[in-house]
Amino acid sequence: MATQSGEPRKIRWTVPAVDTSVIAWLDAQTKPTQSLRWLVREAIQHHGYTDVVYQPVEQLPHLGHPTQAEQSDDGPSSSPAPRDEESAPAPADDSEESTQPAKQVSIDEIMSSTRR
Repeated sequence: MATQSGEPRKIRWTVPAVDTSVIAWLDAQTKPTQSLRWLVREAIQHHGYTDVVYQPVEQLPHLGHPTQAEQSDDGPSSSPAPRDEESAPAPADDSEESTQPAKQVSIDEIMSSTRR
């Protein structure tokens, strides 16, 4: 449906109730329409005028220690990037906690904790 010049284009957008991260993000916006327009402009700048749903996923480099498979490769070994001392968390002094695996949290839990 084409619109005449000067008329705003209206769309209807539904977010599934189970997508709590998007709902939390929308709730945090003062002006959701302007926020969505900004995100679209950022996507155009980064990806161009394409369907972003079908963009290939570029895997980010691993942080920290290499996996066992990476260590067994015959290629040149690379050490992890040096950490910024100010941004790196301080090591825990409690040896009991360091033997426990870190608790995994979902993105929804992270997003809800930032809204408090």
